[in-house]
Amino acid sequence: MECCKNCGKQITGKFCSFCGQKKYSEKDKSLAHIFEEAFHFLTHFEGSFFTSLKTILLHPGKLTVDYCAGIRKKYYKPISLFLMVVIVYLLNPMYSGLNQEYRYFKENSVYGSNAIAAIEKKLANSTLTEAELAIQYGQKSKSLSKVLLFLFIVSSTAFLYILYFKQRKWLFDHVILATEINTIFILLIFILFPILMILIGAVFRLNKDLISDEFFALISFVAFFIYNAIAFKLMFNESTLRTVLKSMLFTLLHILFFIFAYRFIVFKVTLWFI
Repeated sequence: MECCKNCGKQITGKFCSFCGQKKYSEKDKSLAHIFEEAFHFLTHFEGSFFTSLKTILLHPGKLTVDYCAGIRKKYYKPISLFLMVVIVYLLNPMYSGLNQEYRYFKENSVYGSNAIAAIEKKLANSTLTEAELAIQYGQKSKSLSKVLLFLFIVSSTAFLYILYFKQRKWLFDHVILATEINTIFILLIFILFPILMILIGAVFRLNKDLISDEFFALISFVAFFIYNAIAFKLMFNESTLRTVLKSMLFTLLHILFFIFAYRFIVFKVTLWFI
């Protein structure tokens, strides 16, 4: 009786019944097997990844409904999909809306005094000048702001749980929907929309200054709200009026978290790492 190379238990078939590892053979060391595994990964990745992308773009909420119902084989794991979108944004940042310059926090009317106090404390405990601190902040916050994107899933899960508490859904269901919503939030608003704006500007020879931040924010808010409304209707099956109101409230809470909580957390964490 052959033993599993991974856990040492006896194997009776092609796979170990204890750890799941495939039965080892000399064929696994062949060059052909390496290419076979690479081909399998690429074809499986492409199929599930693009199926998931197509689903969340064209059918809001469907991936969540299917995934929570146990239909998972054809989909890329939601958290993994979220990570892939974050990586794409990290490698090709077309828009800096997730990150703010150092001076933004000093001039902010809500937490400016708190930010100034934190800056003064940092300068007092280091040999940096404020100009050097601003430069280091700009460098570090670019990556940290993207790492901390997981906070959106946490906050969105909390908002969904409160808004739909009476539905008695599993917390898992809210996490999956929150993941889908924030995947589309990053994909649309911070990757696809900026690319679209650049293309429109190039085709019609528009000055980029003609598209104001306020206009872009309004379009983003409306698109995100519509997406949420469709997803909530499919997921929770409430009346249209209740769905619209809850979608509006969720979208507003999400934006407020982004502007006031998330950005300030990024600021504090970045200062801590400098």
